Amino acid sequence: MDALSEVLRVSGLAGAVLADATAGGNWCVAVPASATRAFAHVVLEGECSLKAGDAEAIALRTGDVAFLPHGESHLLATDLALAPTPFATLLRPPVAGELAPVTLGGSGRRTRWVTLAITADRHLAEPLLAALPAVTRASLRGTAPLAWLADSLGLTLSGTDAPRPGGTAALSRVAELVLIEALRRHVEGLPPGGTGWLAGLGDRHVGAALALVHGRPGEHWTVERLARQVGLSRSALADRFSLVVGEPIIGFLTRVRLQLAAHELATTGHAIEAVAKGAGYEAVNSFSRAFKRAFGKPPSKWRRGARRRR
Repeated sequence: MDALSEVLRVSGLAGAVLADATAGGNWCVAVPASATRAFAHVVLEGECSLKAGDAEAIALRTGDVAFLPHGESHLLATDLALAPTPFATLLRPPVAGELAPVTLGGSGRRTRWVTLAITADRHLAEPLLAALPAVTRASLRGTAPLAWLADSLGLTLSGTDAPRPGGTAALSRVAELVLIEALRRHVEGLPPGGTGWLAGLGDRHVGAALALVHGRPGEHWTVERLARQVGLSRSALADRFSLVVGEPIIGFLTRVRLQLAAHELATTGHAIEAVAKGAGYEAVNSFSRAFKRAFGKPPSKWRRGARRRR
């Protein structure tokens, strides 16, 4: 399995459709920041602009997906100078499991977009989220996931029809597939010669090493053993990994293991000694020092705070 799939698998990625909106004429919607979820907007018809923070506005057209991995506040509009409509006014509770579409704005050219809420364990998804720009745009025009989303939202009930069994769950899975396809296209469209985790996905040998580290982090990996697995010499893999990803391979492995340890501390009652061993540390003191450097607090104190937050 590739590294992107491994990170998506272990991070508990989940998607949901928040709104199916159609706007006419000139309009502006303000989406507030969220500390617990990311947002994605999928333009099914028409065009609009997205502006996050002080960055330049991004033009979105039919088939485009804009993903905001860090949940920043942003505007979605045809006219960014207008007084914005709060996004909360567009939300409607599902009726019998069916999402009710909403309309706003006036007459004129229409834009239809769908807003997705994306959640994941941020510690386990950190390699991906930290590598993405504030807004990731990709075109899904002509792709199966976009067609599935449009078809799922286009289904309506007659007066005598019952809600389709599993409709809400199916729509959530489609939302996740739309995001995964957008991420794939973003990675495939990166220019050659870049650095970082995303650039590593596109390198044959570094990508294979990343997949092994993310897929089997608890194994006693050494640079030599990883090199044998991916078909390079020890020195060649070490040099290639540092050049492409921007950090030594063992340092990267340590960071991945500490992120998994943080997830385990927050979600299980496992003893710190067991968590330390699973992260590759024989001595709890060594684990505690490394964990504090990474997360700012020793494991026991961090666990208490994480449980309160959850």
